[in-house]
Amino acid sequence: MANKAKSIELLNKGVAKEIETVLQYLYFQFHFEDKGYTHLAKLYKNVAIKEMMHIDMLSDRILFLKGDVIMKPVSEIVYLDKKEGQVDLDIKRVLEISAELERKTVDAYNDFAMQCGAAGDATSKRLFEKLIEIEEEHEDTFDIECDNYVKFGETYLALQTIQRVNGREESGREDIGME
Repeated sequence: MANKAKSIELLNKGVAKEIETVLQYLYFQFHFEDKGYTHLAKLYKNVAIKEMMHIDMLSDRILFLKGDVIMKPVSEIVYLDKKEGQVDLDIKRVLEISAELERKTVDAYNDFAMQCGAAGDATSKRLFEKLIEIEEEHEDTFDIECDNYVKFGETYLALQTIQRVNGREESGREDIGME
């Protein structure tokens, strides 16, 4: 491979983006769970876990290339506004932030894939291309959820709360021995 250092740099940028995404989605998950919006809480938890798996994939490649994994997010997470001392859980805004985060990741990974290819690292290029497909699915999921929220409004949230009260949705903690 012509430029291993360039690939390691780009792979670490990918790790940083994924760490940022994991932290952001866990933050949103905690607030959705707190409000009883079980469907959205589970969605964010599941996507965060998939993003953690992306960190693992990128890290494996970095270590194969004899680099070191830099565990630092690209930027700070977005915190929700507060109104009257309470977090303002603006569902539409949260879903839009999430879709935009995925779009930016797709754009970055397209660029990283091209740079890895130009550097003669076809394996890292393929890894980024594989991740692009997954990130596009995440973006689509958040866009669909946002469309549903816009279309159904408070009914969309009320149904999730009713499901929780009726015991049809679990908290998501039973899978890790917390309940």
